[in-house]
Amino acid sequence: MFNFMQVRLIGYCTESSLFLVYEFIENGNLSQHLRGTGYEPLSWVERVQIALDSARGLEYIHEHTVPVYIHRDIKSANILIDKNTRAKVADFGLTKLTEVGGGTSLQTRVVGTFGYMPPEYARYGDVSPKVDVYAFGVVLYELISAKDAIVRSTESASDSKGLVYLFEEALNAPDLKEGLKRLIDPKLGDDYPIDAILKMTHLANACTQEDPKLRPTMRSVVVALMTLSSTSEFWDMNALYENPGLVNLMSGR
Repeated sequence: MFNFMQVRLIGYCTESSLFLVYEFIENGNLSQHLRGTGYEPLSWVERVQIALDSARGLEYIHEHTVPVYIHRDIKSANILIDKNTRAKVADFGLTKLTEVGGGTSLQTRVVGTFGYMPPEYARYGDVSPKVDVYAFGVVLYELISAKDAIVRSTESASDSKGLVYLFEEALNAPDLKEGLKRLIDPKLGDDYPIDAILKMTHLANACTQEDPKLRPTMRSVVVALMTLSSTSEFWDMNALYENPGLVNLMSGR
């Protein structure tokens, strides 16, 4: 069970204690890049690429392994960033095997991280690949906003709101674009294509539907993000050539 969008298991040690040895990813995790100190802000194009890399890692364990694997703890802290700002899915310690095909839901003890758990898993322990799809949708919202999965306005837990809820509010606002602009990471400034933000928001909303049957597969998510990546890179090139200073610099003027 390995592809290049996953942190590679190198070996293990059984002397005195049990240890798993993974490849070293030197550039921290996505949560640190979005909210930590000492990191350069991620550009919009980098965020889309990180989303696509992570989606491919999940698609592999859902679609290309027998039996199917379910990660069960997808979150920004478990997406590692390498020196080239490419992403790898990490921490398969809670991964669960399902029956071949993975089409049915299983019941299990609830593990994972609050804020990323879908209702059917948090309430009943129902596990299917759609558990990972929901959590990935939350990560997409994080990439847009740089906010935690649970947003606290004060120290009181009663004032906490899930990131899913905040984006649902924005999606239902009379002016959708204005509602979203209040959630977009300030570190992006105005350097993003609002139409691409809208598309990623709608994709995240599809991933975080309350009914797991309404959520897309990770294969469908990968296809959507491949399209979004292409349009975002095209926007980035257009933005480059619309900047007179950069055009002059690149043309030697």
